[in-house]
Amino acid sequence: MKFIKKIYQLIKAILRVRSCGIEIRIYKDIIAAYIRLIFLQRYDSRKSIARIGQYKVNFCSYYNFINLFNGIFINNEYYFVSDSKSPYIIDCGSNIGMSVLYFKMLYPESNILAFEPSEDAFACLMNNISMNNLKSVIANNTALSNKEGTVDFYYDLEDVGSLMMSTKRLRLPKLNKVVRAEILSKYINRDVDLLKIDVEGAELEIIEELCINGNMKNIIQVIIEYHHHIIKSLDEFSRMLSLLENAGFGYQIESSLDRPLKGEQFQNILVYAYNKNDCIAKSQ
Repeated sequence: MKFIKKIYQLIKAILRVRSCGIEIRIYKDIIAAYIRLIFLQRYDSRKSIARIGQYKVNFCSYYNFINLFNGIFINNEYYFVSDSKSPYIIDCGSNIGMSVLYFKMLYPESNILAFEPSEDAFACLMNNISMNNLKSVIANNTALSNKEGTVDFYYDLEDVGSLMMSTKRLRLPKLNKVVRAEILSKYINRDVDLLKIDVEGAELEIIEELCINGNMKNIIQVIIEYHHHIIKSLDEFSRMLSLLENAGFGYQIESSLDRPLKGEQFQNILVYAYNKNDCIAKSQ
């Protein structure tokens, strides 16, 4: 029965990856990695290193690594199409760099600016950049906020590299330390082909800061993982959508919800936004 379940999950993965129209060379690498990592569970547990296609991946924990692999490579949550062979990508909340590797797989000549405040995850991120000899990738060990200075950062010693690490206490009410915080707008001095944001609760602050400083006009596409109901009674998703609308962006939304339906349920919401002014310019 367990083997049949694995076969069923493999078939689902094959169909899921293929459904987004990803290039066949990438598709083959991802499915081969799925078979090796999940179906056969073959990886270097001693060195905490696995392989996806041509890339070696140093991870903090196998559990979190597999969750990242499923979300980024199987579900293709960050898949995007660019007119440029060398798109400029800003990756907010890179963790160990799985998103960086995915973007490099899509666009080998891409230029990537990455941010990750966790020391442990950042160490893996730097190892992954170095081991794979990635070019045109700059990584910053800092949090992003709506003001410069410092911010409390919440983490879990029993779950190193947790995907829930956050500057919001209720997202991971464990240990905390003070980390450096910066504003993203000071890094935007050119057009950005993709802005990806997965910062476990600080996403609204980042978008607000970009809007205040007039930098949204420089961004062509945005992928935001919005964390709804970190504070159960707080409903402010409409603020995020209003900011995007007022900045001239259209958007699509993807999410799932546990049944039975109930109020104040935590929910991850993926927002895929596009600059409508850029779309108009291309159509003319």
